[in-house]
Amino acid sequence: MSTSALPRGERVLRARDLSIRVHVRTAWFTAGLFLLALVVIATSLVIGEYAISVPDAVATLFGSPPDRTTDFFIHERRLPRAVVAMAVGASLAVSGALFCVLTRNPLASPDIIGVTQGASAGGATVILLLGGGIAQVSLGAFVGAALTAGFMLTLTWWRGLSGARLVLVGVALGAMSMAYVAYLLSLVFVPGAVTAQVWLTGSLQGRGWAELIPVVSCLTVASALISGQTRNLRQLALGDEVATALGVRLRNTRLVLIGAATLLAGAAVATAGPVSFVALVAPHVSRLLTRTDHLLPAALLGGLLLLISDLLAQHAFAMPLPVGVVTVVVGGVFFLVLLWREGRRG
Repeated sequence: MSTSALPRGERVLRARDLSIRVHVRTAWFTAGLFLLALVVIATSLVIGEYAISVPDAVATLFGSPPDRTTDFFIHERRLPRAVVAMAVGASLAVSGALFCVLTRNPLASPDIIGVTQGASAGGATVILLLGGGIAQVSLGAFVGAALTAGFMLTLTWWRGLSGARLVLVGVALGAMSMAYVAYLLSLVFVPGAVTAQVWLTGSLQGRGWAELIPVVSCLTVASALISGQTRNLRQLALGDEVATALGVRLRNTRLVLIGAATLLAGAAVATAGPVSFVALVAPHVSRLLTRTDHLLPAALLGGLLLLISDLLAQHAFAMPLPVGVVTVVVGGVFFLVLLWREGRRG
């Protein structure tokens, strides 16, 4: 393909028999996000009540810690929590981006169309009715997300998996899920309700390497599913009629992508609880800055958003807060900015 035939802003990189089509703006933005993520992760290792100098942090990462306390804080507390935040944020962002494309609705995200609420209902059931631990709560959240997606698909299947129907059914299922959670909270004693409320807000407290493995595994599986549908996903964004004319099997493609999006949302909620607004904000900001729907910059931006929010929740207030409190504020500010921009356009 000649350079003149490429869309504006795109280039083809060639090396021997390999050629890669690259959107220049997206490539630079992705590289910048990757470097920023490394800087923020490094910052998370050295700040806190137990301050660690940069040389000591570097020595610890390379296997020569100055003492056991420093080694414990970096390898058992701060580094795994930062990596879990990146993985959970990336999962939420990719899930939100997929739902936006599938429904062709910019406000469609797992925490708006019911998947996150279904996961919340599953986790709350385990906490409040079964008295389960973290592992059982994670499984309950996963099952809740899967059941919600299954109901959503079942209720829309016979009329076709159109975006509008998915959104309406998802919103209804989400409302019923939260009503169920409120009912459970009214039945239990105060200590159980407090535990459930903290989890339902979304928190990374105590998350470590054990919680990282499941969410990274789900992220890997979902990435493989999405990679197999990259061409169809790009064409699906053009509309059902255009995608059908280009040979896309709409129902099968939507099933695979909804499955991947639900897997990511369920894994994120199972790991950190129902963290709000990351799945909505990250794809929007990525699209505004790159002017494309590429998933990699959205994933990096989602991870950064959650990690920075977690650092603020830990260190910017008189006492540590659940990270979900900060992301709710970020989401509210984002909506106000959107309204202001729309008002100026009007």
